[in-house]
Amino acid sequence: MKRTSAALTWASLILVVAAVVPAWCAEKSLEKVRIAVSSKSLGFLDVWAARERGFYRKHGIEAEIIAMRPPLTIGAIQAGEIDYAFGASSISRGSMSGAPVRIVSLSLRTSFHTLVARSSIKSIAEIKGKTIAVTIGAADDFVARLLVRRGGLDLRDVSFVNMGGSDTRFPALATGRIDATPLSLPFFVIAKRQGYNLLGSAADVIDMATVGIGTSTRKIQQEREQVKKMVRAQLDTLRWIKTQKAEVVPFLQKYFDLEEDVAAESHAIYSRLIVEDAKPLAEAIKTVLDQQGKPDLPLERVVDSTIVEEVLRERR
Repeated sequence: MKRTSAALTWASLILVVAAVVPAWCAEKSLEKVRIAVSSKSLGFLDVWAARERGFYRKHGIEAEIIAMRPPLTIGAIQAGEIDYAFGASSISRGSMSGAPVRIVSLSLRTSFHTLVARSSIKSIAEIKGKTIAVTIGAADDFVARLLVRRGGLDLRDVSFVNMGGSDTRFPALATGRIDATPLSLPFFVIAKRQGYNLLGSAADVIDMATVGIGTSTRKIQQEREQVKKMVRAQLDTLRWIKTQKAEVVPFLQKYFDLEEDVAAESHAIYSRLIVEDAKPLAEAIKTVLDQQGKPDLPLERVVDSTIVEEVLRERR
């Protein structure tokens, strides 16, 4: 009887070890990467969701996400302080200036930015002589100026003032310090519910590279498999966002502290802009080149699409 009990004890121990060792090895094999985003915002939903929902870990990545001002990201990548940046427009500007960085993929086909005005302003024409707050030189600034021109006004008809992100500009609009401003998700959804007027959106008029994976040419050449892991996780995350509304909306509510109706509408807007195969869209990249005054620059100076193409071929 004692011999049988001992045998059972050893058998149980072996089973426990057999269960624990693979998990321990899997944890040990995770590659640690540092990812820069400009903020904890819905614009970078795929990054936050990939970490929180386990898509990075599924593909062997342990991700540390760091909020970093966009102008600092290029230098941080070159110095090896971060591995990836999801601000595609920042990566574009860096590569245009000669930095050895490239856009590898795109999450979204354009910016979320929507021009929001006080309730008394019903059209672009009524902004004449008014004040629009933007972050000078950023995507929201470009979108606002484009919408103003498309609305029939000269840029000199409007006063542009420099201000922080949507979380700063929305309160300024509420206090009457400004007359209009381009807001991102979920701010323009909330603004609409509060009676402000939406005068136009980037999604209505143009494709523009704003969110996607960017990294150094060194990493693309020397750590290609790691970059492919990042793209695989991105593809899985985008598919989850696109197809699993019943899971995504509660995630948005909890992670970004949104009301259910705001989360649901934000999800619908985000889903419509997803680039499902994550390929860098030529037109979206060209918009950034035009914005920076370099329309004739070859796309390969800014983009390396070979990683995404390899991953997609492997998945067929």
